[in-house]
Amino acid sequence: MLKNSRAAYGWIAIGLHWISAVGVITMYVLGEKIEHAKEDGAAREVILSAIRLHQSIGVLFLFFLAAFVIQYFLQKRPSEYEQHPYLVLLSKWVKRLWILMICCQILTGPFLAWTGGRPLRVFDWFVLESPMERIGWLHEGLETIHAYAPNLFWPLIVLHVVGALKHLVIDKDGTMKRMIWPQKEA
Repeated sequence: MLKNSRAAYGWIAIGLHWISAVGVITMYVLGEKIEHAKEDGAAREVILSAIRLHQSIGVLFLFFLAAFVIQYFLQKRPSEYEQHPYLVLLSKWVKRLWILMICCQILTGPFLAWTGGRPLRVFDWFVLESPMERIGWLHEGLETIHAYAPNLFWPLIVLHVVGALKHLVIDKDGTMKRMIWPQKEA
C-alpha cells in the first residue's frame, strides 16, 4: 500500500514522515552549531565550514522535505480518531505550523546563498550556481526568516511528541502503529 487510504497511511507518507523528521532534526542541530560557533567567536573558516555542511546536507534533504509537503496536500489523510474538538484543532495547527516552518526553511535556505551572489556547493559532488547577482535587501530579509522560523522547532516537537504519546499510552488507538507500518483496509 503506497498511498494513504481513509483508514491508514501508505508507505510514501510514512517514509517521507520519518525521513523528514531526521532531516528537520539534523538541520536544526547543524543550524544551532553555526549559531554557537558565531556566539563563541569561532574562526571564520570554522563558521564557513559549518555553513557548508549545513547547506550540503540541506540540499540532500530538500527534495525529501519538498516531497513531504507536496504529498501532505495531495494525498488524502486517514480518518482521525475521536477526540475533544480542542485537541483536533491543536493537532491541525501543529501540523500546519510544521509545514510552514519546513516551507520557510526549504525556500529561504537555497536563496540565502543565491541572493548573496554565491552558489550552493553540495560537498564536493556538485554546485548549484546562483541564478542571480547579489540582492542585499532580499538576502537580509531571507536571513531573518531563516533564523527565526526554527524558533517554532521546540514548541512543535514537544506538542508533536506529547500528542503521539497521548495516542500511544492514553488513547491506545493505533495512531503510532499506523505511522510506522501501513495497515490493511478494514
